[in-house]
Amino acid sequence: MKSKLVLSLVVCTIVWSCTINDKDFQIKGVQSNPTLVAPLAAGNLAILDVLSDQDSANIKIKSDGLVYLSYDQQLASQDIRDFVKIDDVNNQGVVVPVPPATYPPNPNDQTSTVITKSVDMGITPEQLTEIAFKSGTMSYSMTLVPANNNFLYAVNLDIPEFISNTSGQPFSQQVSGTGSVQLSGYTFKSATANKFTLKLTLIIKKNSSSVTVLPGTNLNVNFSFKGMDFTYVKGFLGDQTVSLPAQTIDVQAFGNTLQNGASVSFAQPTIDLTVTNDYGVPLKITFTKIEARKQASGLTIQTNPTSPIPINAPAALGTSANTLVSISNVSAVVNFAPTQFYYQASARINGGLTSGNNFMADTSKLRVKMHVEIPIYGKASNILTSDTLDVDLGDLDQTKIDSATLKTSVTNELPLDANLQFILTDSKYKFIDSLLTSSQSAIVKGSSVDSNGELSAATVLNQSIKLQSQKISKIFQAKKIIVRAKFNTSKDASGNYVNVKFKSQYKVKMQLGLNVKMKLNATF
Repeated sequence: MKSKLVLSLVVCTIVWSCTINDKDFQIKGVQSNPTLVAPLAAGNLAILDVLSDQDSANIKIKSDGLVYLSYDQQLASQDIRDFVKIDDVNNQGVVVPVPPATYPPNPNDQTSTVITKSVDMGITPEQLTEIAFKSGTMSYSMTLVPANNNFLYAVNLDIPEFISNTSGQPFSQQVSGTGSVQLSGYTFKSATANKFTLKLTLIIKKNSSSVTVLPGTNLNVNFSFKGMDFTYVKGFLGDQTVSLPAQTIDVQAFGNTLQNGASVSFAQPTIDLTVTNDYGVPLKITFTKIEARKQASGLTIQTNPTSPIPINAPAALGTSANTLVSISNVSAVVNFAPTQFYYQASARINGGLTSGNNFMADTSKLRVKMHVEIPIYGKASNILTSDTLDVDLGDLDQTKIDSATLKTSVTNELPLDANLQFILTDSKYKFIDSLLTSSQSAIVKGSSVDSNGELSAATVLNQSIKLQSQKISKIFQAKKIIVRAKFNTSKDASGNYVNVKFKSQYKVKMQLGLNVKMKLNATF
């Protein structure tokens, strides 16, 4: 229909512009070459469109619009409670003399000999004044020498330093023969570190008949304390050093953006390690080795402060204190894009001290969290992106096409040069051909920036790219067009990459169209 309309307009123009004598001149046909414009694509591209979808949750925007990536990752928890170990205390013997006499029948119990014994738990180098027992068993056994089956007795056992968590009262219990007492539920509290008192009071039990006790009669009592563990301890934990197990930690804190095959350098990244300490004790950590790893290669990490690193301690049990450790060679680490951290370290508590008020819970940990912040400010090359479009040329007749050009209109605020390529495929994405030659693909020119990497002026480009005839025929075979873009950051006048900033408000406004010159012939 369009061909007939164009032909009619051409014929009418000829008729009105001159007088033709059909006897002198016979019109056999008319040829016309009208141009049709078929839009291919139009829209805006921002830096957020370039960043990887896998990093979308980590993309942030500063108040000035600067886009940055922010990652937080819990790296490790370390338990150093092995500094404190309470060993078993075995075979604590106590001899309780029994006064010799003939005891008449007695309807009531009566107290007799009182013996005290100081027990040292043998803990070293710690000087503990408080231990909340999580577990532990005190066992006892009693033997009367010489044996006297008619003499009935018991012992009232008091341990003033073992305080009931329920009643708040010191341990006091009447025992006899052989038995055991669970220590969970009691807390050792003493003004004298590591020591407690066994107070044994002989009880002569009521008896319905008289009984004679011979001179030299003793009640031998034996105590053992086993399996003692704590929920918390207080006191001085000593000047001690422990080697922490080497750790390899997988990290995902460097994301996927701009790292897949790209060459990237960031100008102002930061990596901070926050060490959260639950231990109430002066503590320093020395990294004997700490490095970022990727595949078979490694990069030494430099910390600030350098080892040994003082770690802040909480003021009260049940609280924590944080210490910020920065990475000095952060740019090298970020650009290295590691997949693992590896470290070997030792921890020293109370370095050079002989006394102090320390505490530790059985749940106390050293926790390390890494925070990575990467402003999209730097320089890069070979940033690859792609998108897919459906091909729909409508009723356009390939046989009527004389030539075609790709018309581009671009206003670019992003400091990115782009090489575009249009890959033609069938419906199953099987490759047919590429639309542009290598010399035609440099379509987008990056904006210019000032010395701070800020947008100085947008680049405006309008150009037409003539397509090869064999390329045109391939368009009609295609069902899909994969648009591939390879971005490079802007360069200075000398051709060197410069550090540039990417802000959320910067955009590329692009219009792409296909200009088709038709071949229309009409014969009479």
